[in-house]
Amino acid sequence: MKSANFPAAQQREPRRAGSALRELLSSLAETLTFPSPFDDADLEREFLEDHGRRFARFRRASGVLGLFVWGCYLWVDFYVAGQAPAFQNILPALLLFRGIGVAAIACAVALSFHRSFAREFTAHVVLMFPIATVAMSLLGAELVAPTPFKVVPYLFSLDLVLFFQFGFFQFRPKAACWFAVSVVLAVIVLQIIFRFLSTWDLFIAVMWLSNVIVIGLGVNVHAERHSRERFFAEKALAVSNRHLEILNETMMDKNKALEISRDEQMAKTKALITLKEQQKRAAEDANFEKSSFLAAATHDLRQPMHALNLFLAAAEEAAGRDDSEESRKLITQARKSSVVMARLFDAVLDLSRLESGKVRPDYRVIDLSPLVHELVEQSTPLSANAGVSLRLRCPVNARIWVRSDPYWIRRILANLISNAVKYADLQKGGQCGVLVGVVRGANRVRIDVVDNGIGIAQRYWDAIFRPFFQIGNTERDRERGLGLGLSTVNAMISMLDEHRIELKSIEGRGSRFSIELPVCHSPMLTSVYEPPAEPASTARAISGLYVLLIEDDRLVRAATEALFHQWGVLFDSANSVAQLNEILDSIERYPDLIITDYTLADSTTAYDVSASAHAKLGRSIPCLIITGEVGAINLEIDSDKNIITKPVTAEILKTSILKMIAIEPSQSSASEHVR
Repeated sequence: MKSANFPAAQQREPRRAGSALRELLSSLAETLTFPSPFDDADLEREFLEDHGRRFARFRRASGVLGLFVWGCYLWVDFYVAGQAPAFQNILPALLLFRGIGVAAIACAVALSFHRSFAREFTAHVVLMFPIATVAMSLLGAELVAPTPFKVVPYLFSLDLVLFFQFGFFQFRPKAACWFAVSVVLAVIVLQIIFRFLSTWDLFIAVMWLSNVIVIGLGVNVHAERHSRERFFAEKALAVSNRHLEILNETMMDKNKALEISRDEQMAKTKALITLKEQQKRAAEDANFEKSSFLAAATHDLRQPMHALNLFLAAAEEAAGRDDSEESRKLITQARKSSVVMARLFDAVLDLSRLESGKVRPDYRVIDLSPLVHELVEQSTPLSANAGVSLRLRCPVNARIWVRSDPYWIRRILANLISNAVKYADLQKGGQCGVLVGVVRGANRVRIDVVDNGIGIAQRYWDAIFRPFFQIGNTERDRERGLGLGLSTVNAMISMLDEHRIELKSIEGRGSRFSIELPVCHSPMLTSVYEPPAEPASTARAISGLYVLLIEDDRLVRAATEALFHQWGVLFDSANSVAQLNEILDSIERYPDLIITDYTLADSTTAYDVSASAHAKLGRSIPCLIITGEVGAINLEIDSDKNIITKPVTAEILKTSILKMIAIEPSQSSASEHVR
């Protein structure tokens, strides 16, 4: 077994020896090979600048040390001259060579303090000059020195020069190596020319110089590689640090952004909480106001309803006693109570529609002057009955074009004039009066309603625009108004674009309500104000009209039928569309008018009533819709339909009927029958 393995061991041994030899040669070649510059020219330039700055002080100190060593050799020259008489003859020449070297080194040391010495190229030039000068001085000393002193100390001093070059000045290997080789070649050339050394001395000198070159080259190569690796590592570290700084700055920016975002989020959260609290308080205030409004409305509605019930009960008692005169008076009072209750219903309904936003103004470009003149003219009898003079200041022939809803403006001014007349101070006698003035500006028109009445204390200026608030009417006398006029005015003004209301009042002297409207500067777009059409005269007889009444509420239907009996109106009544169809199949005369509720019990509407009548009769019949629904008033209707809201007085119903039958006079003929 052992003899079988021995040849294999012998084969492995040469392999190991060859591998070690190749590794040794590779290491030696790597040690003596000049370091390669960086591939990047900019990086190589930065390295040279860094290398020059890094070793500038060390090179300067090495130059000072070289000057000291070179100066010490002056003592050697004097000492040798004292021991050897033959040496004394050449001492002046040797001192000359020493002086040249001292001057060269001193000059280099002086130049090393300049700023440019920190550059690698400048440092090489400055230091190579004294080294070359010293080497030439030593070679000159060898030529003139006697034979025993050629090698020691002068020839061996070249080794010291190369030692300084390789070990202290941190030259790059290539430059130091070529200079050292040049020194060896100079020695060989001088030997060939002057034969100043023996063969053995030349061999020893070249051997020592070669050893110094090899060792110095290895040291320089290692030093430069170490410098390059250190520079590259520092460069990479600087890049890494810069990258970390950038990342740190980015993180700080992100942190700041997060802090800002957090602060913004907190601000938004606080704002949202505040908004929710405000909305909650607003909702609570609105709920409270709504509850107060409903409570006040309920209270005010109960009063005329209570009075109505008592008047009707008293009238029934009087009728039972056959006291027709007293019964008629009580029924008249009952009708007054119902009128007050209907007015209150209408006012509450109007204010509710305005505040809910279910009605919108119908803007037109109108001439304000005729509207105001007509309104003052219509209000004059009212003011005269109250003992209040009503005056108007407005240009008669001037056209004042404004953009507004003419019917809303008419109602607003009517309310303000009515209030001014109502609250005038009659105790002022001839001084009591109401003035309506129109003042035109460049872009605005102001309508003033001024009275010299009792005035309004400043503490009530906001309160008077709230529903059911009346100054000096704590007993809630309905004869003195409902307390909803200014609330309705304020609601209308708030819905009209660029409209504004202003109050100025002095208690005891009077008040001024001002309405501002925007002026329209485009006459081509104007449409002259058309006052509301006068209702058909109530004196016109409606006796003999034929009406179809559709109402699903039994009590309302019976009351309407009773009123038709008193007016002499012929009618057929139904409680649904199905019952109406049965009547339409059997009638012999075209109806003059259809009066219907909007929503009926069988989920049908007034439009179904009109459609059925048109299908059965083959023609359109004027249709008066009476409804208690708030939303129905905003529906788009055809020209042959009209909507009025409950409660409806007998006078309003009669006026509406006459207005509707006047639309199609050919259809209201009582003599036309269904064929």
